[in-house]
Amino acid sequence: MNKLLKKSLCLSAGLIAGTVFVICIILDVSAFIDAGRGELSVPAAGVIAGMSVGVMFLCMLAIIKLNRGFDEGEGIVQKNLFMGRWPMNTLFASLVATVLFAMIYTHETGRTSLLSSSRNVSPAILTIAILAAGYLYLQNYHRFIPRNRQISRVLKKNSLSKKRRFTFEVEEILEDGSLRGVVSGELHRGDYAYVYGGQDEKKKVRITKLYASGKRAGRVFDGEAVIYIPEDRNGIAPVYEEHTVLSNVRSVNFPYHMAVAENPRISGLLSVYGAHLEDNRFMSALIYEIVHGHYLTAAKCDDPDANSGDITEAMNGSHNVMFQAVSTSRDPDETVFPVFTDWSTLSRYANVMEDEKSLALIMDFQQASEMLNKGYDGIVINPFGPYPFYLSREYITSIKSLEGYRREFILKEDTE
Repeated sequence: MNKLLKKSLCLSAGLIAGTVFVICIILDVSAFIDAGRGELSVPAAGVIAGMSVGVMFLCMLAIIKLNRGFDEGEGIVQKNLFMGRWPMNTLFASLVATVLFAMIYTHETGRTSLLSSSRNVSPAILTIAILAAGYLYLQNYHRFIPRNRQISRVLKKNSLSKKRRFTFEVEEILEDGSLRGVVSGELHRGDYAYVYGGQDEKKKVRITKLYASGKRAGRVFDGEAVIYIPEDRNGIAPVYEEHTVLSNVRSVNFPYHMAVAENPRISGLLSVYGAHLEDNRFMSALIYEIVHGHYLTAAKCDDPDANSGDITEAMNGSHNVMFQAVSTSRDPDETVFPVFTDWSTLSRYANVMEDEKSLALIMDFQQASEMLNKGYDGIVINPFGPYPFYLSREYITSIKSLEGYRREFILKEDTE
């Protein structure tokens, strides 16, 4: 099925859905007006309303199904935005139709309708509804939204602070219970954060005190700091370990979850990697997180059927794609497979941001390491910064030969 036919089908389905919504809303309003005038019993009006709502619900499901299967375009980062576009539009079309019906009813009967109290109010309500519907259409229909704005929505959605992201890697637990560590990003006093590592894994805490250079601070950007986290509501003091990472980013570290990958602990550990090259405990924690992570990676696909409306897809082998490659500064002839911990780091890759044929796939470490069989010489995490981490073919082989790795991944696959 060609692109034009698919797009025509999607647009026609949306038009039909809007028409059905309009009819159902008019039936509902008419039924309750007639019930109020005594021309229809209340139970009968309830049956009509229930049937109309059921039809609208089925129509909604059908539109979502068609959108996911046939919609073409630049792609949308999050499936929740993708699924909500046409349903939102049809709901607003229904609102406009309801106001129109109220205006006609008021004009013809002289009675007070459900949505207006006078002939002067109805046009104002109608104008607001039309403007709102048009605005929502532009907001939800992805052809009008640049990719950088789509990505910005995802970054805000997964961050407790919306417009800011930070990680705080714990270097030392001080005697008074405060934590000394390194901030990457912008940390404010009063911020909430998730705990990654230690006994309080994924617990949500609040940073009540913040110090930088021995003085109280309102915020710290990319530097050393000391933070204090009070006891929780049950009077239990949090327990942390060295190299625990606190971040206002919610971890999304498994596939098929709204096509998003977030690895805040990996990001936090990489921010201080250079200072811990000889620290075996630190390296063990970093490698553990890396082999359990899920990553975004860039690809290109000339097949128009591959992009069903999302710029990201979970790695399932259903499409023929060409993966991107980068070179290393030490050897320009060496081809390395790039992966990214989150959308913030992937957005630094100009190929993905500018090429409409580019898309992003989500894969785990095991799938990424299999790319070495396709001619790549290694893997690099976040190649365009802020903290790139290179894994050579030899290093990956040594990781996969570890007893713990073999027991968890290789032997597990063999038993399955």
